[in-house]
Amino acid sequence: MGAADDCQDLASIADYLGFAPQHIFYLVEDPDRCYVSIEIPKNSDPTKLRKLDIPISELKGVQRAINKKILSEFPVDECVHSYVPARSILTAAREFCPGRAVLKMDIEDFFPSITFVRVLGLFKALDFSDSASFILARLTTFADRLAQGAPTSPALSNLIMRGIDFRLKRLAATWEVKYLRYSDDIFFHKEKNFNHPKLTAYLSKVIEDGGFTANNKKTKYHPKGLPRTTLGLLTHGEKPKIPGSQRRIYRSMFFKASRNIHWAHENREKLRGIIEWYKCVYGRDDTYTQYRAILDNEARLRIHDTYQSK
Repeated sequence: MGAADDCQDLASIADYLGFAPQHIFYLVEDPDRCYVSIEIPKNSDPTKLRKLDIPISELKGVQRAINKKILSEFPVDECVHSYVPARSILTAAREFCPGRAVLKMDIEDFFPSITFVRVLGLFKALDFSDSASFILARLTTFADRLAQGAPTSPALSNLIMRGIDFRLKRLAATWEVKYLRYSDDIFFHKEKNFNHPKLTAYLSKVIEDGGFTANNKKTKYHPKGLPRTTLGLLTHGEKPKIPGSQRRIYRSMFFKASRNIHWAHENREKLRGIIEWYKCVYGRDDTYTQYRAILDNEARLRIHDTYQSK
């Protein structure tokens, strides 16, 4: 027995997820009212904004339950490194070391391209009933699209891409290259250089046949061994590294944090995120230990400062 067998209608879905039927009914009736839209700077270009549609807590809790109890039942191919336990940007970047030739292509408007109809079709293909498929699709889409900001969107995007992943993996095998995907970033890589213009044409056709659009402006071929940044990391050496320009920014921020406790407190979450990312790439080296000490010292000084002010 699986989720598709146990989830037949609204009442059984509510019971399976652990919520009251009236709670699910309220969300299914008008899910679009259950989101808040915000804009944040893009990581790749802080001068441009990325729109996020964030579900309110009532819907977010249901979506997390859908992730845990339903979507986790369906496996994702080993070629996918996004939104999968034990896989990450770092595991993907390691595949490109040391300095393999890499062809990278980007899917344009990835999440918004996945419509309500496609999500509905996905659940039906996973053997859910028509009624259950409709309810689950309503609970996981916003304005008839996957929302960037909903907990279920990453897992659903991976499942929607399964057919394309299969075709691209088979295409890669015929070219004697390897295929890898991280969210909307598609990669072919090999130990030596390969005929990337012709492969790009085939790749674009598979993406378009799958209902997506290739962002040709972001298509990039990295010849073997030359310096390059892939998924935000340097991958032409033996191991992935954080680019020097980014490491200098980190040093500057932690130097400022060591001199200005109030600034450090205001930016504590950002500093903690940097530390965790640095540890993922380099482990607990001397620089990590230094950064960790600065952040721990900020916490101690803040407590002391609060006590002194009373």
